[in-house]
Amino acid sequence: MADLRTPLEGVRVVDLTSYIAGSYAATMLADLGADVVKVESLEGDSFRELPGFFAWNRGKRSIALNLKAPEGRAVVERLARDGDVVMENMRPGVADRLGVGEAALRALNPRLIYCSTTAFGSTGPFVDRPGFDPVLQGMAGIMALQGFGGPPQYIRVALVDYYAAALTAQAVLAALFVRERTGVGQKVETSLLHAVTALQAGNFVDYPGKQSVFRDNPTYRLYQAGDGEWLFLACGNQSFWVKLCQALGLEALAHDPRFASWMLRLDNREVLLPILEARFRSRPRDAWLEELRTHDIPAGPVHTIDEFRRHPLTRHHGMAREYDHPEVGRLTLPGSPLLFSRTPTRDVGPPPTLGQHTDEILRAAGYDEAELTDLRARKVIR
Repeated sequence: MADLRTPLEGVRVVDLTSYIAGSYAATMLADLGADVVKVESLEGDSFRELPGFFAWNRGKRSIALNLKAPEGRAVVERLARDGDVVMENMRPGVADRLGVGEAALRALNPRLIYCSTTAFGSTGPFVDRPGFDPVLQGMAGIMALQGFGGPPQYIRVALVDYYAAALTAQAVLAALFVRERTGVGQKVETSLLHAVTALQAGNFVDYPGKQSVFRDNPTYRLYQAGDGEWLFLACGNQSFWVKLCQALGLEALAHDPRFASWMLRLDNREVLLPILEARFRSRPRDAWLEELRTHDIPAGPVHTIDEFRRHPLTRHHGMAREYDHPEVGRLTLPGSPLLFSRTPTRDVGPPPTLGQHTDEILRAAGYDEAELTDLRARKVIR
């Protein structure tokens, strides 16, 4: 058995994606040690103008080429022939029209894993429609849920995109595992639609008499403390409820039949909520957090992203990495979220500048200097 230094050492990925879900999925593979070549247009990924691009594409090598030119398509074919995974998130049919679809590339390399991430799936009534994270948030009930029965609320973290990325990476890893046992690649796919459904596995459940989840739960919500700062109380079961009553000096409520279960506390929230709000307003946030900690009650402060980025906990776990980047200067990115005892993930480094590795990648693929000069003169590569 090979002595691997990283989980995906030696795995070669051709990344034809853009935006978030597809690009971040490929970054997850780079975090695990895969060599990810990001194939961009001569103008670059359309999301390069957004700050998030840096995190969605860290650790990749960039090649800039014109896929609409036969010579540009030939580059992708050569990379796919020697690669393990091709990833794309174009609308269904676009990759085929460009000549880089599953049928064309897997004909060159039957061991290839071909991965598609779409908005609404590769078949069905919405197959031709564009889709982005907030569109799916709205369609799938997330915005209504976040509004607690009032006006819908847009969650500004692209949670559908990020979960679609995680599912995409999961599918690729499973397909690589199957290939190890069978020697044959396959096509795998998911979509924002699939992701937003799976993301709400608990909420999606339905049955006769199911109670609405729109009601404000007094023991699972935000509270403002006496100094104006906010904390979140996550008192999720009866055991925590009893300890919470002790921590707040409200022992008489611990076994009050009106509050004897999660659902009863919801049913009687008009009585309980003002009591807890007044109690939390009686002391500063940090005092309450310490009191809750000593009673083993899940709770935490509300931070800005800047505070979280600088937090000792974030730094301790290596989740804030700093680099010198030629375009923006000192750049902070998230670190890899996975830990392995024998094949640790690596610090993949910052994202590439557009076309930073074009010559390096093409030389390794067998192109000589004259060919590079010719391709650049004809605006096939940048």
